[in-house]
Order: sequence, then structure tokens, then C-alpha cells
Amino acid sequence: MTDFWVGGYTRGDGGIRLLDARSGSAPVAAATPDPSYLLASPTRDGMLYAVDEGGDAVVAVLDGRVVARVGTAGSAPCHLALADGGRLLLAACYGDGVVSVHDIDASGAPGHGRPLPPPNAAPNGPHPAQDGPHAHCSLEIGGLVLVADLGTDRVLRYRPDAGGHVFDGAIQLPPGTGPRDLLPLPSGTVLLLGEHDARVHLLDPVRRRVMASVSTTQDPVRGDQAAGMTLSGSRLTVGLRGSDRIALLGIGADEVPVPLDSALTGGTWPRHHARDGERLLVANERSGTITQLPFRSDTSLGTPGPVARVPAPTFLLAASGAR
Repeated sequence: MTDFWVGGYTRGDGGIRLLDARSGSAPVAAATPDPSYLLASPTRDGMLYAVDEGGDAVVAVLDGRVVARVGTAGSAPCHLALADGGRLLLAACYGDGVVSVHDIDASGAPGHGRPLPPPNAAPNGPHPAQDGPHAHCSLEIGGLVLVADLGTDRVLRYRPDAGGHVFDGAIQLPPGTGPRDLLPLPSGTVLLLGEHDARVHLLDPVRRRVMASVSTTQDPVRGDQAAGMTLSGSRLTVGLRGSDRIALLGIGADEVPVPLDSALTGGTWPRHHARDGERLLVANERSGTITQLPFRSDTSLGTPGPVARVPAPTFLLAASGAR
């Protein structure tokens, strides 16, 4: 079992918590508002980056203290990623679709944000929540920066240019997909999770095409919203909010996911999950719980059980050397 940093919505009280997955203790380790996404610094041991989703900022935390807090170039940052060999921090901003770029200095602290260039205009998706551009995550792969735009059903591409990045086209997804999360595969292809269609899409980012699209389960539930996707070996897991399940899919040699099993999380609104040995820890946002879900095998999941109560948890990050 591993200790985990836990991010979430603080609602004015709390911050980043440190979960002891053995005892279920999860005290506040650093007071900072709405740290709904967390990322470890690649250069400074013990440093964490967190978004302040409600305050339009990113923060750096070291030894329980906020050592840097800088504004983002967009509103409601919800995801962080590294680029340019760890020299840049990218904050995807859900509120207005901007991706905020932050230089990381020698101390590991991020500078103030500047926006990636805007893409060409595109129509919004048909879902009521697709009321404009909504950048949900970014990923650097093969020299490209990809951005999942949940609002316009596109994955945007950016390539490096002198002094920054330039927009370089997009991969168009079916209307109502709601591109949310991106995961790289060893061959250079990318898995995309659609929030509103609750499907996994296999993308070729170089040729800008969708190679395959599969349901997350063999028994999809109408209205499910997918959130959170992890890959460990051949096991792909996806959270499904609404039916409150984790879906298990297998990844074969052709990299096309195959739905295998699903199981209830034991909580409500699974926002994120992370692997801890032969089990998953699940952050159930609306029930304010972290639960565990064991793997029975590579193809099946077991019965959920309780781990801890945490207000509005939204993210789990393994805390190497935290204790």
C-alpha cells in the first residue's frame, strides 16, 4: 500500500491531503484552495504543483507550504502537464478553453501564465455542457502538444515554433464526444476518453485520425459521464459517473481497447482513480469518500470497500517518499 496525495474542492476549508491508505487517515498537508488536480515536480524532490480551479491560479507546494502562486492565462484550470523536457508547465483551463503556459525556473517554481495560440474557430458540440471551448487536458507526445477540447469535440495539435508553439490542426471527434482525458501508448498512438459519449477512442496524432472507438462497457448506461482513465500493463480502467462504476478494458497487440468487466465503486460520482498494487483507489467526489476496488484478475474486478472519508475528492497522486 502507498500513501497518496489527495486533491479536491475545499469550499473554503482544507487543501491538499495526505492519505495513509492503511489507516484511512487523511489530514490536510498543505492549505490551498480548490487543488482539484496535482502533479509532482520533475526537478525538485517533494514539490507538488496544484491548480486553484476556483481562483484561476497554479501553485507550487513544498514541505507543506505554498512557495509560489501565479495566475493562469485562462479561467478554471483543471489539469496540469509538463512539456519541453519539464521546463514548461501547461494548465488546461476549462472555463474558456485556454491552455496556460508557465516557465519553470531553477527552483522548480512556475512563472505567470501565457496562452497557447488560439485554434481556428469551430462549432460547439450538441451536449448542453458544450457551450463553448473547454480545455480539459493536454499531453506532449512526439514533439506535439495535444489539447482535449471538451466543448468543440476536437483534439487540438500544437507544434514547437521559435519561441513557443503554433496551432497545427485538429483531430475531429463525433458530435457529443466531449474529449476529456488523454493517455499515450508506446507506439505513439493516444487513447482519448469521451466524457459525454463514455467511449474510448484510439487516435493517430500524426495523421490526425480516429483509428477505433469502443464503448467502455458491454452494458452502457444512458447518461453516464466518463471521468478518469488509467493504464497499467494491459489493464485500462475508466470511471463512469452516474452508474458509479469502474470499467475494466483490455489492451491487446492492436491497441484497440476491449471491454471486459465493470464494478460499482461503493461511492458516488467517481471523479478519479489510481492503482495501488492489486487494487484501485477511487475518489468519489459527491459522496466524499475514497474507496478501494480490487482486481480479481486481469479481466475482472472485485467488491468495493471503504478506505477514507475526504470532502469532495477529485484527484489521487502516489506520494513517493512522503513519510
